[in-house]
Order: sequence, then C-alpha cells, then structure tokens
Amino acid sequence: MAAETILVITAALLAWSYLIYPAAVILAANVKKRRAPSPAVVSASLPTVTVVMSLHNEKEVAEKKIRSMLASEYPAEKLDFIIGSDGSDDGTGAVITAVAATNPHIQLIINAERKGKAAMLNELASKAKGDILVVTDANVMFTPSVVRQMADGFADPRTGLCDATVRTLSAADMGITRQEIMYSRFETALKRAEGNLWGAMPGPYGGCYAVRRSLFPRLPDNTLVDDLFVGLSVLKQNYRAFNIAEAVVYEDTQPDMIEQFRRRTRIAAGSFQNLFRFGPFISGRPGVVFAFLSHKIMRWLTPLLLVLFFMTTVILSGRSDFYFCLTAVQLIFIILSAIDIAIDRRGKKLLLQRYVTQFLMMNAALAAGFVKAVRGIENGIWEPTKRV
Repeated sequence: MAAETILVITAALLAWSYLIYPAAVILAANVKKRRAPSPAVVSASLPTVTVVMSLHNEKEVAEKKIRSMLASEYPAEKLDFIIGSDGSDDGTGAVITAVAATNPHIQLIINAERKGKAAMLNELASKAKGDILVVTDANVMFTPSVVRQMADGFADPRTGLCDATVRTLSAADMGITRQEIMYSRFETALKRAEGNLWGAMPGPYGGCYAVRRSLFPRLPDNTLVDDLFVGLSVLKQNYRAFNIAEAVVYEDTQPDMIEQFRRRTRIAAGSFQNLFRFGPFISGRPGVVFAFLSHKIMRWLTPLLLVLFFMTTVILSGRSDFYFCLTAVQLIFIILSAIDIAIDRRGKKLLLQRYVTQFLMMNAALAAGFVKAVRGIENGIWEPTKRV
C-alpha cells in the first residue's frame, strides 16, 4: 500500500510540473489577455540604458555581437556599452579594442587575470550610468528593436526586470537541437504566462535581460547563474519580472549532447546554489511563491521523482501485470536512450526516442548539478559552451 501511495504521489507531482500547472497558467494568461509590458513611451521619456557584457575567449563571435548591439534603434545619447574581457587569451581583447575604437559610446575593461563572470559583472555594473542595465552574452545577437522593447517595459514603476525572447540560429537538425528548441519555447511560454499573471517570472533568460540599475545586486563571486540570482533578488524586493515577446534575440543552439550536458550541469549547480541562498519563499506575494514552487522547485525535484517512480514500479512489478509492464516500458526507454547516445557520435539518432533521451539527460544533469552544489562551489569560473 505504501509503495502504491508513493507511486501515485510521484506521478501526480510529475504531471503537475510538466502538464497541469503549465497548461493551467498559460490558459489563464490567455484568458486574462493582459500584455505584460507597458505601452511604448515617447523618446523623450525613455530611460538611459547601459548594456554590459562579460567575455571570456569569445574571439569568434565578439565582433558580430558588438556590431549587433551598435545597430540598436535607441537614442544614441541615452545608450552606452561597457564590455569586459575576463582573462581572455585567444585574442578577444584585440577584437573588442578594434571595434570599440570606432564608437565613443563603448567603454572597455580588460582584465589580464580571470576572475569569473560574476566578479566581472559586478565591475561592469559599478561603472554603469544608465537607469537600466541590459545584461547580455557574447553569442546572443541583438535585433535592432530589442533594447527599445525592453526599455519600454520599465515605464511601469512596478517593473524591476524583463527579459528578451530567444530564437535559434541553428537550422540543422543535429544532436539535440530540435529538442532543445522545443523545450526553450515551452519554458518561454510558461515564463511569459507567469509574468503576465503575477509579474512572477522566476528566472530570466540569461543571454539577454534588463534590470533597473538600482536593483542590480552585488553578485557573490562564486555565483554560477547570475540571471537567476538577479531575478530572485528583484522578486524578493516585490518588483515585477516578465518576458517581452516582441523583444527578440538570436542564439545558436549547441547540438552536441556532451556539451549540453556540461552546460546544464553548470546551470543546475547554480540553480541549487541560489535555492540554498534564497530559500523557497522568495516573496510576500502568493503568486510569486506559487510560481516558484510549481515551476522551478518542482522541476528541480524531477530526478528524485523519476527515481522514486521507477523504484516503486519495480517493487510492485511482482504484484500485477500492469506494474510489470510499466517497469518494462521504463527499462526499454532507458536502454533505447543509451543506444541513442552511443549512435549520436556517428550522426545518427532514434527519431522520436531523441526526445526521451534529451529529457533523461536534462534530469541527469540536474542530479549532477545538485551534487556539485552540495559539495560546495568555490568560485564562479566556468568555461563557455563551445560555439557551433
């Protein structure tokens, strides 16, 4: 009886996290039909904006990224850029120095010694003058309107943070590209709905988000996921956070399974690191707490729930054909995913099974990240994902 109870509870929690809660929130947001950002404001009242970007060994994409930022359709007198090279040794410093020489609105900080992204962002933010900070990554390409779209959201004084909507530049159906794109779209739709309903987007897209400079916290130097730390800090101060559908940026999706696993493990470790810092009750607003518990914490518990679900079906498999078949199906999926991973190096895949493979690898990375966070994270230095 106890095993069956555990099975029902784990199944219900998994269904809540991935099906019931997302469907209910997205439906409610569509019914409400309230657009999260405030109406666009006239140019004279636009806030000043400083775009900050920390780079480490990004020679391949640095110039293209800076050019995309310089093409922003925003009043030049209200927009400036601070770019920092954090111990790069691949020629990144020379690339950004050459580009910066063509525009007086770019300020460079080049550190010979690597300190980590969090320390670099603290330094960049301390030198910023804009009312709004736009934090971005080197591999995320701006569209001309993205800065303006995000800046418009701050016309509402309750807005503390907003993020852009990412679209992929990858056209090839390689590795887990298609699966990552679908999951990203699912997450963006859910975050947008949470923002529209409660102003409670739990974590912004780290590749491009905007925050009031007055709310930008000093990041602990060992922070692995700055965007979640900043997002939780903003919500804790009872400001609103949401996604802006019209603010579009583009990013390559890394198709390699091992690279994605490494990236997701780092993000998971940083997520648990932030959970340990902030705790589950991040705000006095019920909607914010409800969204954080239902979306983030339940998602982070998925590896444990999957293990519990599998173990209870194994225990119950001798009691009925139903539980035996349920156990067998899980084992088949696990074996097929192992095969799928093995043949991926040859450029092959097991079609629909690849979605199961991506789901299992994502949760394996969560488990690995949890272990890393529990063991302790000494510094915030990590290697960027290899560019496509």
